[in-house]
Amino acid sequence: MRAAVLRALPARELSVEAVEAPRGPDGWLEVAVEACGICGTDLHILAGESYRPELPFVLGHEPCGMVVRAYGDGGAGELLGKRVVASIFVGCGACAQCLIGNERLCERGARITGVAGLWGGFAERLALAPAQAVEVPGGLAPAEAAALVDAGATAHNAARVAHAHGEGRTLVLGGGPVGFLTASILRSLGRECAVVEPSGPRRELLAARGHATLASLDRQAADADIVIDCAAAEQNLPRSLERLRPRGLFLAVGYTRVPDLDMAVVSRKELTIRGIRSGRREDLVQVLQLAVKGVIDTPPVTVWPLERVNEALEQLRQQRVAGKAVITVG
Repeated sequence: MRAAVLRALPARELSVEAVEAPRGPDGWLEVAVEACGICGTDLHILAGESYRPELPFVLGHEPCGMVVRAYGDGGAGELLGKRVVASIFVGCGACAQCLIGNERLCERGARITGVAGLWGGFAERLALAPAQAVEVPGGLAPAEAAALVDAGATAHNAARVAHAHGEGRTLVLGGGPVGFLTASILRSLGRECAVVEPSGPRRELLAARGHATLASLDRQAADADIVIDCAAAEQNLPRSLERLRPRGLFLAVGYTRVPDLDMAVVSRKELTIRGIRSGRREDLVQVLQLAVKGVIDTPPVTVWPLERVNEALEQLRQQRVAGKAVITVG
């Protein structure tokens, strides 16, 4: 099969070449990949700043494709011939977190399709555990569905947690795909928010969809009750803690290292800092339904064929993609 292969770390480019297709355990599904979104995590992995998968490795953790068969004697059942996306975490299946559907928080360490342990969707073929496969509702094209896999599940999880925290002024930091979707899902819940985004094209896109925008957190005079950080700039956490009202919530969706942080403000205001790691399978199911029903806006998609994956990666590094970047296969 053709695949974009990571052969060294750090790296600027992937090698598009012919490799042997992966084979999952008996009963796993073989998926013919049609599209796969590119995430900021892919750039961090390439830069040597995040996960370090065993090489060679195929990235791509936002895949969409058709189930073509099951490996071994297992039947693909009702999913055969169906278009699916991937709930990307595969846990041990036995720990307390896995047993309640939080495979991403597996106590023994989850494998992550396209990130660590399991080859991903920058390829013609993909192996998925049956429990990972989520059928795509009719009406969503492959590239549209791929754009919602990790970005959508993450945004739905973040919006759900923020909504459960209570009412109040909400800021979303970062207007990329995750921030865009988080703001849209919050609006579907009846909650308006302001999106802080320094990029002019991204602010224009958000404004065109009816969202309030700000160019900088420094220029935001009003305090907030909830801050959802989808951008992970180093300065976001300390500035957000100063902006938050007592008993406020800071959600770390994107993440970075903060070298100097005074925790006194957290104690004095009784603030909550909580992490968001992608989402549950149910978050992915829900965001697909919201999108196909037109309840939420989705970011515009720009596509590149697999052979031009490195061009897409460079465009993302230079912040020239206002919406979602997706690789198409086949």
